[in-house]
Amino acid sequence: MRSRTLRGAALSAVLLAGTLHTPAAAASATAAGCAWKMSAQLPLPPGTTSGMVWTTDNQGSYSGTAWGADGKRRVLTWKNGTFIDYGTGTARTRVKGQNRAGTVIGFNSGGWIVPTGEGWRTRNGRMEPLPKPPGTFESYPIAIEDDGDVFGRISVTADDGAVRRSFVRWPGDRPDTFEILPLTLPEDAVLAGIDDDGTILLNFNGRQGTYAVGLWRDGVVTYLPKVPGATHTIVRAISNGRVVGDTTHRDSAGLYHTDGVLWDQDGTVHVLADTSSAGQINRNGLVGADSDGRANHDFFHHVWRLGTLDFTFPGPDDRVTVLADDDTIATTHPVPGTTDVRPAIWHCVR
Repeated sequence: MRSRTLRGAALSAVLLAGTLHTPAAAASATAAGCAWKMSAQLPLPPGTTSGMVWTTDNQGSYSGTAWGADGKRRVLTWKNGTFIDYGTGTARTRVKGQNRAGTVIGFNSGGWIVPTGEGWRTRNGRMEPLPKPPGTFESYPIAIEDDGDVFGRISVTADDGAVRRSFVRWPGDRPDTFEILPLTLPEDAVLAGIDDDGTILLNFNGRQGTYAVGLWRDGVVTYLPKVPGATHTIVRAISNGRVVGDTTHRDSAGLYHTDGVLWDQDGTVHVLADTSSAGQINRNGLVGADSDGRANHDFFHHVWRLGTLDFTFPGPDDRVTVLADDDTIATTHPVPGTTDVRPAIWHCVR
């Protein structure tokens, strides 16, 4: 995995202030450039019928989960047509990252209404819980460095009953320890992503209005340029200084709709035509976006290269899950006649 560091408190903003492109001018909905082909369906362990890739080391290895009738997730790493099986988690086990050394991190969720759960990393061929202080009801890894350091956050119930949340480093060379980081997000901010240089992507809650999204570095927030007519904006991912998300607007009939949006490195804003959301981006500017059902009569998944449509998947059940920096794409691909899905890898063919 690329380094997305939370070291120390030196974090935040790449200055993105620039020109705005309107939907018609900036984001062509005509496919260009690539003929994407499925190069492999990844194998699954016996007893499982579905699988999904959640992350990659960007050099040909992918990690994710597989499951069968009981819904419990088995954590896997795939490479060169085979897999490593790290064991079974829960029905809510999620993989959050992997580094180039092969260590995988993830999270076993204990519930949705009241967030609880346990973070883990792989060690000696199995999932191992990340250490935490007494009173912790949630430990959540966010990123892992190539040296094995894991960064994330914990939620602890203190002796006085108050809930305290902290950012944490779990050192790779001292796997049985943790360090509380002297880092506090700006008020009302929710972390949405971390870039390679430590810039943190933020959504702000309603106290700062329904729009506010920004970048945080070295204690300074830089708000992203606003899309004209937007009533609400959410950012979802950042890579190499570029940000994707979606924005809500009201049409002439008074109905609300959403569009996928890309903020480029120079601050240029691309509204991606005929999309409803953009949720993934790699460091080369490859973007994964959902199509707008009003325009396409179904929710097909798009791949954009910056502001230009590159590819539309042939069926609405092909879903992009990971965009690797080597420009391979991991998807879930439906198994005909069933509700099962298989993890698949796609490559660009020119």
